[in-house]
This record gives sequence, C-alpha cells and structure tokens, in this order.
Amino acid sequence: MKHTSRIICGVLILALGICWALELAGLYTINFTGWWTLFIIIPCVFSLFNHKHRGGPLFGIGVGILLLLAARGIILWPDLWKYILCLIAVVWGLSLIFFRNCCFDCKQSECHVVDKMETANQDGRQIHKINVSFCKQLYEFNGQRFEGADIQTSFGFTALDLRGADLLDGAVVNIECSFGGMEIRTDRNVCVITNVKSAFAGVENHCSTQTTDGLKKLYIKGNCSFAGIEIK
Repeated sequence: MKHTSRIICGVLILALGICWALELAGLYTINFTGWWTLFIIIPCVFSLFNHKHRGGPLFGIGVGILLLLAARGIILWPDLWKYILCLIAVVWGLSLIFFRNCCFDCKQSECHVVDKMETANQDGRQIHKINVSFCKQLYEFNGQRFEGADIQTSFGFTALDLRGADLLDGAVVNIECSFGGMEIRTDRNVCVITNVKSAFAGVENHCSTQTTDGLKKLYIKGNCSFAGIEIK
C-alpha cells in the first residue's frame, strides 16, 4: 500500500514539474492561481496517511493551504504569519493530546528507535548530539556508556531512555525544546537535578532530587517553550 501511494505521489509531483517547465518555456499556461502550493500539499497528504508521525504532515498541509489562500487573495500576505502562528498552536495542541507519552508504550509501532547517534568530545566527555523535528524518536542506552547529551526538539517528541545505562555521575543533558515534548527515564539510583527555564511550558520531575550517598547525579539544563518535559 505504501509503495503504491509513493508511486502515485511521485507521478503527481512529476506531472506538476513538467507542467511548470512547459509554462516557463511559454508552451503551456496554468490558469489555477496558487497551483505551486500543491508541491507542498500533495506530499504532506500522502505522508499523513502513510506514516505514524502525523504532526509534520498536518503542519505542512496547513501551511500549504494558507499559502494557497494567500495566493488567491482570500487572506492577505502581511497577515500570513498570524495564521501560521495559529496553525502552530493547533498542531502543537493536537500533538500533546494524541501523541504525548506514547513513545515508551508503543515504541516499536509508534516511535522510530535510533541506533546510531552523532557524538562530540567536550571536556573529555563523549556528548551525544540529538536533533528531533516533526517526528518522534526514541534513544536507548541500556548497557551503554552515557556521559551527557545535547538535545534539540522542535515540533516533535524525544524520548531518552537511560534505564540500564552506564551513567557517568554528574552527566549533563542540555535541552532546547520548543513546540514539542520530551520524556526522560532513568533508574531509581539516579538523582535528577533540573535547571530548565520555561515559558508557556511545563517540566515535571518525578525522580529523586536529594543528593544522598549512593545516588548518581544527572543534571538537566536548558530552555523549554510551548512544550512539555517529563522526567521519570
């Protein structure tokens, strides 16, 4: 089914590209004002029905429709950014309602499990570089060494599973999260200390925050806006 849909989508985009080339050459005229927005709308429609991660396709369809309305004079171009902000709020709300915290419950069917990550050496530590946009991704470290991470999430969901990891005492997770969500899970012998600046967002820490003997320390720092972060 996905293969057939991909072929149909490819044929439609190919046809649009050929029509566009003919128009540029002066051999054919497209009378449909704003037809070029179909390059955005068509792929997003097919992605909506063929992928688990629907936040990105929904946003793409919305942007395409707004551009079409502006091209046809139904909404004014100077007001377009206001409608896009409204669209961001709608897609973000739908994502929080329908997709929040489902990654660990349905990680095989709902979430893309990432096996390989980019790392960088910082002050003698191997820091994992994670960037998630318009999708949901799960990063597992069971049986692996974890010395810290830099995570950027926008219009997506990031799940960081540190259960069973060889956690460096004092490891730092730096986050930048906007219009999305994050979930971090650790073992019970970990003390999680948070210093996250939030704006129109929420940070819930269900782990121990007492730096008692026998507990490793994990520091979570950064910024969060129009998003939600849960630490378990």
